[in-house]
Amino acid sequence: MRPDNKLTKWGGYLVVAALFVTSCQKGNEYEQALPKDAAVVVSADLASMADKSGLGGDEGKDALNRLSDALKSGMKGSEQLIDKIVKDPSESGLDLRKNVYFFVESQSTSAGLVASVRDDGKVEDLLDELRKQQLCEEPRESEGCTWTVMGRVLVAYNGDTFLAIADPKGGAASDMQHTAAMMLRQKENEGFCGTDGFKRMKEAKGDIVAMTSLDMLPMQYSAMLTMGGSADMKLQDVKMMATVNFENGKVVADIENLSTDKTFNELSKQLYQATSPVKGSYLPTFAENTVVWMSANVDGSKLYSLLNGNATISQELENSMMPIDFEAIFNAVKGDVAVVSPNPLTGGFVAYADVTDAGFLQTFEGLKPLLALTGGQMVLRNEGKDAYRFQMLDGRVLGMRRGPASLWFGVKDNRFYLTNDVALLEAPKGTTLESTPWAGQVKGKRFFMGVNFAPAVAVAGTFMRGSSQLAPAMAVLGGFDYLTVETFDEKKGRIELVMKDRNRNVLRSLTAPSN
Repeated sequence: MRPDNKLTKWGGYLVVAALFVTSCQKGNEYEQALPKDAAVVVSADLASMADKSGLGGDEGKDALNRLSDALKSGMKGSEQLIDKIVKDPSESGLDLRKNVYFFVESQSTSAGLVASVRDDGKVEDLLDELRKQQLCEEPRESEGCTWTVMGRVLVAYNGDTFLAIADPKGGAASDMQHTAAMMLRQKENEGFCGTDGFKRMKEAKGDIVAMTSLDMLPMQYSAMLTMGGSADMKLQDVKMMATVNFENGKVVADIENLSTDKTFNELSKQLYQATSPVKGSYLPTFAENTVVWMSANVDGSKLYSLLNGNATISQELENSMMPIDFEAIFNAVKGDVAVVSPNPLTGGFVAYADVTDAGFLQTFEGLKPLLALTGGQMVLRNEGKDAYRFQMLDGRVLGMRRGPASLWFGVKDNRFYLTNDVALLEAPKGTTLESTPWAGQVKGKRFFMGVNFAPAVAVAGTFMRGSSQLAPAMAVLGGFDYLTVETFDEKKGRIELVMKDRNRNVLRSLTAPSN
């Protein structure tokens, strides 16, 4: 959906204004408009987020006044209506004490928003005002609803439901009118609200609850995803649910695998069996100000067997033109594996893996005659016992930077290493990642990633010095402390975004001035 700039501005302000809303007593008939084949459904509890953001209290008055002034500057002649809506968003005609739903249909054939209508007369007044501002066409009535076009978005409503829908592929908004009318006429259990997925969403306790399936992918991408896999896999049955809550000092997203597809679940089980609880053995290997650190504990032989179970991957491994014994490499890996970027903005990375021995390195000797045919464009050199340096005249060959580039790899103390900056292999000076507030969460997880924002923001600030346009974004990023991603088993995981200020709700920190 790509409406013009005026529409985008108005829509953004309206959503923010919706955070300060009033209650009502109508039913939830509007939920019936959600399409049955929805591949993504996101439910947003704006009332809960409004309470947490403080927009309803004294702190929120300044933010609402700024919002009102900004709206008025973009819609001359509508000052009275804007004042009414900012003071009481129910004046828009929408019932925003009820959850607002966003959806994407199967294979991304359409995407849109569904909200409850409190007063269709006020919705009519709002659209009439938008028409005067040339933000939408003259509203029309057909097939039991009123509809209009706003750029590439079609808006339709009746006495219960407000629907905005568009074609993500860029089709004309007016072509969606019949689809919208059909959705507005759906009865109980005809749409997504009659599915088990919707029931799970209603049971979940979150400010935002999202249900998604792989069926959201367009046909050309879904075909690539299942290439070489079982033809029995049903993408609509590969589902995940995320429950997001805004808490004091952090945002927490609990992720749950709700897939019912047997093929996918069997692959997930096999992948889980190819891993073990993370030991965290690579935390002391890096300085405390490292930006990105991620780790898993892998049994390489089991992982290789799993990969070989995919016909396409197996064929690539067997018929590879490179004289490398991939099975020997995988079989040597057993234990913690870590991939690290001290700072993504500078481009350096290191990968480590516990290995049983260094014998697999001999397979790389077979690469030397092949690389000799490149006339010096690529060279593999020995740099001591169990150590190599791969040099390229143009690093873009492997997606690296323009010009000469190198990769160093080898085995030391039963640890395989791979890096594009040999200095990163040096032992850290001072405190290590063991001193981070999230280090205690690592051990025992099936996967863990930690991201420290302070060093990233410091480097970004150097790069962007003098850019006033990016100042607001840098101010927001400056409030973040760290991010963690962890999986407990093949079914559940969690993402946490933690703020420096642990005592204020995240939404309040974003909408109200700091103390």
